[in-house]
Amino acid sequence: MKRNMKKPLVFIMALMMMIMTVLPVSASQATSYTYTLDDNNERVRTQDAYLPDRTITNLGLKNPSDIIIDENNIMYICDTGNTRIVIYDLNSEKVLHIISGDDDIYKGTDFKGFTTPKGIFRTDDGTLYVADGGEKAVFKFDSNYNYVTAFETPTAPIFGDTNYEPSKVAVDKGGNIFIVSEGVNTGIIQLSYTGEFLGYFTSNKTRLTPQQAFLKAIYTKEQEEKSALLNTAPPTFSNIYVDETGTVYTTSMGKGDDLLKKHSTNGGNMFQNAVAAHASLTDVSVDDRGIIYASDTTGYITVYTKSGELIFDFGANVKNLDISGLFSSLTTIATDNNNNIWTADGDKGYLQSFIPTDYAKTIYKALDEYENGEYAASLEDWSTVLRLNQMSVLAHNGVGKAYYNAEEYSDAMEHFEIAGNRNDYSNAFWEVRNEVIQNNLWWVMLIIFILIVVKVLIVLIDRKKVLKKKKRALGKKLKEVPVIGELGYAFKICKHPIDRYYDIRVGKNGSVIAASIIYIVFFIVYMIYKTSKGFIYQYTDIEDMDISAVVIGFFAIVILFVICNYLVTSITDGDGTFKQVYMIPAYGAIPALISMIAVIVMSYGLTYNEAFILTVILIVGIGWSLVLVFQGLSTVHDYSFKETVVSLIITFVFMLIAAIVVLIVIIMWEQLSGFLITIGKEIIRNVTGK
Repeated sequence: MKRNMKKPLVFIMALMMMIMTVLPVSASQATSYTYTLDDNNERVRTQDAYLPDRTITNLGLKNPSDIIIDENNIMYICDTGNTRIVIYDLNSEKVLHIISGDDDIYKGTDFKGFTTPKGIFRTDDGTLYVADGGEKAVFKFDSNYNYVTAFETPTAPIFGDTNYEPSKVAVDKGGNIFIVSEGVNTGIIQLSYTGEFLGYFTSNKTRLTPQQAFLKAIYTKEQEEKSALLNTAPPTFSNIYVDETGTVYTTSMGKGDDLLKKHSTNGGNMFQNAVAAHASLTDVSVDDRGIIYASDTTGYITVYTKSGELIFDFGANVKNLDISGLFSSLTTIATDNNNNIWTADGDKGYLQSFIPTDYAKTIYKALDEYENGEYAASLEDWSTVLRLNQMSVLAHNGVGKAYYNAEEYSDAMEHFEIAGNRNDYSNAFWEVRNEVIQNNLWWVMLIIFILIVVKVLIVLIDRKKVLKKKKRALGKKLKEVPVIGELGYAFKICKHPIDRYYDIRVGKNGSVIAASIIYIVFFIVYMIYKTSKGFIYQYTDIEDMDISAVVIGFFAIVILFVICNYLVTSITDGDGTFKQVYMIPAYGAIPALISMIAVIVMSYGLTYNEAFILTVILIVGIGWSLVLVFQGLSTVHDYSFKETVVSLIITFVFMLIAAIVVLIVIIMWEQLSGFLITIGKEIIRNVTGK
């Protein structure tokens, strides 16, 4: 009997072990994919850029928080949990030295050991700087690891009672020391090479939510101090790095498009465009090519060009699994002299390296060639990248720039458009437009000359003004055609609004049919304006728009305005009829309609440098239309200026209330219909038994 039960028991135990092994692991948890950005700034999958290489687990690290690698592939590790600095040779895979208070070479010195070493930096001459928040100091060691000095809390009066718990440190070519201190949001602490406090090198800006901005505008100073919602302290820095050229880089945690910064000498951010970054950046490093690497505590590694353009984004987060290339807590990042990436897992205490694939190497090669002015070679390599990944925005930009520098501007425009790079597209378009103008200017001048000659000849031949009289007669006949005349009347309103609106008030002119036609034409032009401007000025692709919301929104605003204004003016003794209220916005919209048509047409021929022209045209057209509508409502309702303003304010309030009511009704109807459908399904199920 026991023998018969043994086999099933073994089978069940094996099955349970398989289930326990499989269940905790999902594809998203245990797989690292490489991403880049498309032309809509959305992450898309691409070929693997890096592959996991070496995993070092035998150093006994505990909570490693920072690493840096010198030109000889010597790694310096902040082994925070073990309160020591480990110097490790990546080539020989041997520990060369350990800096701790137990070392005999530090006996008799002021250095008694570390408490919480979290940041390390090495200068070109081999000098080491270690940031220790527990000791409230930055320790300095020479190239032979001899203790030199400690930079403790600055005594300058201006430093005041600022918290001094160094967590990260970096040093520039002049010996200036940059320190990230725990809990300090006033900025990066800057010391001279002697330890004198020089001030704050840079600081993060406060970001106010709309709610905070509103409260800040209405609160008194006492209310601001007491309000928890107005805690507007800027985010603190998480790390700092100085590259071979002396340029300072910083990372911060939080929300925004400036979590990764490249600083000028005065502390300003050199990145001109928004930099895509994760919200929990822990470290930044830069290799000898200027490529920027950033790490995020959730396990993601992001690679950027020297201008901050995202190249790759890869990694994943796992907690209870040991998988090569995946992290529980990614705390730091650095690159060796082969440009391989090295990282550390703060929770699990191991080092992990990544080697670039041929795909990544080709991209880096193309970037280097472009920087060195080798545009033909760069074009060839970027074309190779495009064959591997047609969606690579970086590659299309690279090809476009190569074509641009080769003066093949039309081809450059094509690739810049695919990449969504409107600025460079504008520059290439300017060159193409300039060439077209130069090649065809004499044709344009000839046509203008011919037109002038024809006009002069007509004046000379038609001395009795027969043609002019026929033209006027034709105009009168067209005016007699009901709809055409009423449409033409809209243009007269633009010139003499008071007189023409009075004619509408007394019923001499204007019609619902003509107004409806204007509304329809305006809607068509508005949709073209929203979806079909020139590439430089069309910021949103039509496939990314909610067209139904745009259409419903347009007609909802028009209908609500007409109905609400009529109801309001009926209550406030306005003389205008519903028909007149319906016609006024249509007839007044002509300037805005013309300005939108002009902007649509001109957007295909103007560059970014002439954008102000389109802005002025649109502002003038819309402003003119608003004045006309205001004047029209004032005339037909026989209101004063003040009465018209009050009626419009009440109208907009009614429109808002109506929109809220409609929204509530829609939500309630959806809930009711869902409830009724559920009941219906239950009844059918009970009746049919299915």
